[in-house]
Order: sequence, then structure tokens, then C-alpha cells
Amino acid sequence: MSTAEEQRGTELRVAAPGPVPTTAGEARSQVKEVLARYGTETGQVVSPEVCYDILLAVSELVTNALRHGAGLSAFRAAVANNVLRVEVADHNTMAPHTPAGQDGLTGAGGLGWPIVQAVAAHVQVAAGAMGKTISATFPLT
Repeated sequence: MSTAEEQRGTELRVAAPGPVPTTAGEARSQVKEVLARYGTETGQVVSPEVCYDILLAVSELVTNALRHGAGLSAFRAAVANNVLRVEVADHNTMAPHTPAGQDGLTGAGGLGWPIVQAVAAHVQVAAGAMGKTISATFPLT
């Protein structure tokens, strides 16, 4: 998308501004701005519970990319047809996983990927030659 906003018939698109975030906090800020602009443009309010789930998933995706994927190579958050789509790309081609027998309750880490899978409506992992892109969608209404 070449512009931050596009209007096509009844479809509203609002995309995250700015450069690729370098921290989970920066990514959350971009998503908050997208959600605020969505609310302004549509007059619809995203519930606090949905916002919390989205921001938690964004934090986990970005943290995993920084920790296990050698950093982010791209980040995108956009709303179309009342669905937020977040895309996080990193430099590691391996798909995320939770090691067998790890419940996330002992040791460091292990909860991020299961959290993303639990709160997103749909999650897709696409591997490429230079890394992978994880897409997660969240209905806003």
C-alpha cells in the first residue's frame, strides 16, 4: 500500500505509519495509532479487551522476532473490512514452535507463540529465502 489510507468503495484501509519498529513498544505504538485512526474513520470503538489481546500478541510476535529471528525485517499493521492484520517478518526461516514438554510455566519463555495462537483469529507463517513472515488477524467488531 503506497499511502497510509485508501478508500475503495465501502472498504476502509488504515495502515501503520513509520519505519520498522526496533522494540515491542514501538510496534505497539504503531498498532495503537492504527486502531485510533480506525475508530476515528469509522466511528467504531474497539473494546478494551480486544485491544489488550491485540497488543499482547503484537508484543509476543515482535519479541520473538527480536529474540529468535535476528531482528525484524518488516512490520505492517492494517485494518480492512473491520479486521486488523499484523505482519511481522524476521531473518529466520524456521517456523515458531513450542518445544515438546515445555508448558511455559517453568524456565524462561515459552508462552509467546501459544499466546499469539490463542488470541488471534487466524495465524499464518510464510517462509521465504531470507526469513519468514507471520501474519495474524484480529476481528475488531
